[in-house]
Amino acid sequence: MRRAVIVFTVLIALLLSGCAFGAIEDMLSPPRLTDEQQAIYRALVDSKGTGFKLKYPRTGEHRSAFVVYGENEDSAIVFYEISGINIERSIFMNFLHKNTGGKWESLSEIPIPGPGTDIESISFAVFGADEQENILLSYTIGQSEKFCMIISNIRDRPVRQHTVMYSYMQVDYFLGREHKELLVIKNDRSAPSATATFYTYVDGQLLREAECELDPGAGEYIGITQGYAAEDIPALFINHRKHDSADIYGTDMLLYSRSRLINPLFANPENHDRVVRRTGIVTELANPRDIEGNGIIYLPSSIGEFPGYRHLPAPEKLRPVVWHALEGNGLTEKYRSYFSERCDFVFLMPGRWHNNVTAVVNTEENTISFFRARTPVEEADELILSIKTVFEDDEEPRASEWILLREGAENNLRYYINHTESGNSLTLTAEELENAFRILSEIKHEPLSEQ
Repeated sequence: MRRAVIVFTVLIALLLSGCAFGAIEDMLSPPRLTDEQQAIYRALVDSKGTGFKLKYPRTGEHRSAFVVYGENEDSAIVFYEISGINIERSIFMNFLHKNTGGKWESLSEIPIPGPGTDIESISFAVFGADEQENILLSYTIGQSEKFCMIISNIRDRPVRQHTVMYSYMQVDYFLGREHKELLVIKNDRSAPSATATFYTYVDGQLLREAECELDPGAGEYIGITQGYAAEDIPALFINHRKHDSADIYGTDMLLYSRSRLINPLFANPENHDRVVRRTGIVTELANPRDIEGNGIIYLPSSIGEFPGYRHLPAPEKLRPVVWHALEGNGLTEKYRSYFSERCDFVFLMPGRWHNNVTAVVNTEENTISFFRARTPVEEADELILSIKTVFEDDEEPRASEWILLREGAENNLRYYINHTESGNSLTLTAEELENAFRILSEIKHEPLSEQ
């Protein structure tokens, strides 16, 4: 028994060191193939021989080296790598088809260019006026460069239409268009520059529909929002984290003006600070959204802080979220608020509170309390209003201290308040409180993509 333990220990040590046996991934058995995959694999061996190694997409819906598609599941893609001592490592995608006799045959292959390449993901998308289905292949070269390959004619003999470096891509109905388009965002940090390009198909040809500059300070793109910048003006809002920061975020806005795609936030330098958000321990990230239920998207910023927080480190500062609306080529402040995605509400503060009221968050108790502003914030003791969020399994608060304000219709949350008696000029009336408190998940409008 002791000898077996020693042998096992030595084997583990060799595995971890990578010595003698080569890379660990070469020692692991590949996933067991289904009968269909075995048939596809044999067809590939008949065409290419045995000098290849299967490759697997790292993310996305299709994680197998074998991707079967088509209404009758009679088409397939296999990813594989060819490498050797005197051969540069290369990755290919082979297209196979099941003939009328039910036998798989290799039709063609497309090389995936670049050294150090890995398959990121593969997806199928229909876009353009032709409503043509395409393959979108995402792959990486080296540590950070991501590329998208667009492949058409995937039911017959696939054709590589276009290859482009990208940071973000999505297919959807954008900006009120009748047909879906492919949005590709390219962020070149070496320039630095960033562009958004919309692709479509017309008469079988892949075309650039429109292109526009974006904020070159963007790092990671975290998502997009669709809605209206103003009445009857569809807009696309592209959110990102700044490339040199883990806690600062920005937004680009795209819309058509006189048939030309523009980014009013990039064109007008005065707009830059009005879309910057800084998060922290007690300040949550707010992204552009409709907070009035009319489809118009307001853009948030959170670079200031509540009164009394100036002496605290940046991560500990509680920051109000200021919401702006597009007017002409500029952004105008509409609301100043406390915002909580976690508790699913926004509280719009009245104008008389600005610079006169501060706030304190208690994350353990799920409360936000507003006080008459004093400096420093720890000395603020004149309570104006507290809002307490009670989650589904939490105990109810004391009835002597808290009054039920709202019950969420969809989020299973309950909201209670504790406030001062009337007579204080900062106290909200019942009507003001009703207008100020808004449950985020209950603010509804019809998205452009569903119209």
